[in-house]
Amino acid sequence: ETLPTELRGAFSLAPKTDTGSAAAAKTNRAELEVANRATRGLPGAPLTVVEFVDYKCPNCLAQEPILKQVIAKYGNKLQLIIRQFPVESTHPGATELSEIAVCAGEQGRFWPVHDYLYANQAALPVPLSEGSLASLIQGAGLKADSLAACRESGRGERAVRVDYFDGLRFGVRGTPTFFFNGVKAEGVIPLSWWQKAFWW
Repeated sequence: ETLPTELRGAFSLAPKTDTGSAAAAKTNRAELEVANRATRGLPGAPLTVVEFVDYKCPNCLAQEPILKQVIAKYGNKLQLIIRQFPVESTHPGATELSEIAVCAGEQGRFWPVHDYLYANQAALPVPLSEGSLASLIQGAGLKADSLAACRESGRGERAVRVDYFDGLRFGVRGTPTFFFNGVKAEGVIPLSWWQKAFWW
């Protein structure tokens, strides 16, 4: 089941070599809306929105200021869950950024890193240089030793892989992809639609 096609905006379609051609599994919301991922809004709200993101994706960047407005105005009516879907073949370096974001979450700093990565999307080199990583650590208020330990342990990599392959199972073909209480929508969703959805 998907939302009406008129909701679909700019969308970064992944190559078939990344996503395969298997049909999407029936959406199991318990597996889709995992509890140990970064969230904004109200836990237990009537609407749960899952967004699959790629920090190198220009369409995810375009969606971000809209989402901030939605959370600011309607955050008491929804819960937003972020999951990672770095499409490395289209956006080199995206996987590294997703792993850093996940590891930042261990320090309670996921959202500062999330915001930093979008704000500096065009400027971040591939791979990250020592200087750019140091700037990210400072800009997002991270503990460098804790970040390094998480990355070296592979915890960030494993979490990103879980998100990516869950995305494939549920029919994610690129970014941004949303699930509204398990119903999929692809592409940038305009503020006007969110405003209509939350008129109540």
